[in-house]
Amino acid sequence: MLSQDYWIDENHPNIVYAEGCDPDGTPNADAMNEWNDLRLILVVNKNIPAIAHKWVATTEPGLKYTNAPLNPDGAFRIAFGQYKAWRVGWHKTHEALVQCGEIVGYRDKNKDGMRTGDRVVQGSDYAVNQHWGYDMAHVDGASAGCLVGQQTVGHLEFMKVVKSDLRYQANDNYVFLTTIISGDKL
Repeated sequence: MLSQDYWIDENHPNIVYAEGCDPDGTPNADAMNEWNDLRLILVVNKNIPAIAHKWVATTEPGLKYTNAPLNPDGAFRIAFGQYKAWRVGWHKTHEALVQCGEIVGYRDKNKDGMRTGDRVVQGSDYAVNQHWGYDMAHVDGASAGCLVGQQTVGHLEFMKVVKSDLRYQANDNYVFLTTIISGDKL
């Protein structure tokens, strides 16, 4: 991450999504509609970053919303980068990190599940949240472009770690930084 000029906080947990990355850290083909990304919590100990927690996830919309997007310009797919844009809140019926700041992404109007050639958009009102994936076998309707952990129990663990952050404990409106990176760059 440092080689990508991404900020790593040495004193607090770092939220990272590695797209196209198996649980053992091996890059994968990042097939559409599969849980083939990772949600990670990185910590730094004696100047050495380490993965403290990891969960299977997706950074991409599922097939349901790729084929029938909520926006006529196409399903949203977040751009690689770092965004300070989420705070603790509610996604439908469960606690999650909800978007409250500006992010950059792509609109998949041609429904190919790729970023290449898609229109770039930027804004703070896309409702790209970090929530659970309802324990679904495939992404399908679990994500319309959100950052989603597959398992409910894993998401509850994630939220426990997020809420243990001293910055959040000092200010429950704290806005969290999240990094989205290609698995082969992690």
